[in-house]
Formats: sequence, structure tokens, C-alpha cells
Amino acid sequence: MINKYSNFKNLKFEEFFSGKVIAKGNLIVFYPKITFKNLYVVFQGIFKDGQLSLSEKYIENDKEIIRNWVFKKKTNNLFIGSEKNVIGKITVNIEKNHLKMKYRFKLLIWKFTVSVLINDYMFLINDKEIVNTTYVSKFGINLAKVVLLYKKI
Repeated sequence: MINKYSNFKNLKFEEFFSGKVIAKGNLIVFYPKITFKNLYVVFQGIFKDGQLSLSEKYIENDKEIIRNWVFKKKTNNLFIGSEKNVIGKITVNIEKNHLKMKYRFKLLIWKFTVSVLINDYMFLINDKEIVNTTYVSKFGINLAKVVLLYKKI
């Protein structure tokens, strides 16, 4: 029997995000009512001396936010990251063609800063595309979901 999954490539986080990557998709907010927001994100990454530095321009409908992420490569399958809105560290675990990131993030909601849990899942489709699903929760309650298609330029 032929294994139809054997032709999936391994995700190399630092290679995929070196250079320019564009992501498009939607943010689905569940509270206080279900709303959909269009997302367009541009990443510019540099991998040097075991560190991936990512500049992110995040556009949500008409709102634009700039974030700067840093990920230190510990092993081929583990990166530890940081960003000014992250509480503690970001753990990035990679297994074959998929990646999981987990961290606490400070969000501004209705003029209040709220700490939320982010569970981020990325799946490498081919050399140029990743499908991403992110879950945003607080006290075990899902507040939002993000679905993005990343394209390496």
C-alpha cells in the first residue's frame, strides 16, 4: 500500500519565515456576538546566528499594528520566542510538517488590557504555503479563532 502522506515535506521554521511572507484570512470573534474581521499580515524575517527575527505588519480591517518577534533556535524541533506583548516565553514545537506555538498574549479589548492564551497551529502544505489556525481563549473559554493562509514570496 502506498503511503499518500509520505510526500509531505518537513517544516523548517527558520527557512520558511526568512524573507517575505504574506498571510491572508479571517479573525472570528465569538463574544459578545460573532463577528468576522479580514486579516492581512506581512512578515519580513532574517535568520542569523541561530536567531529568527520577524517584523510583522498586522492589518485587521483598517487597524494596523507592528510587532517584532524573536525566536532562538534550541534544536531543529524547538524554538523559544519573545515579543513585547507576550507574557513569559513562546514555545515553538515542530514535528514533521506541522508546528505548535503556545503563549500568553496581552490584548487590548474595550480599552482594557487582557491576558489571553494563544494556541497556534501551522501546517506546511508545500514549499510556499502554510495553513494556520489560532485559538484565543481565557479561562478555558474560546474567545476567537484565526484562520490564515501564509504564502512565501
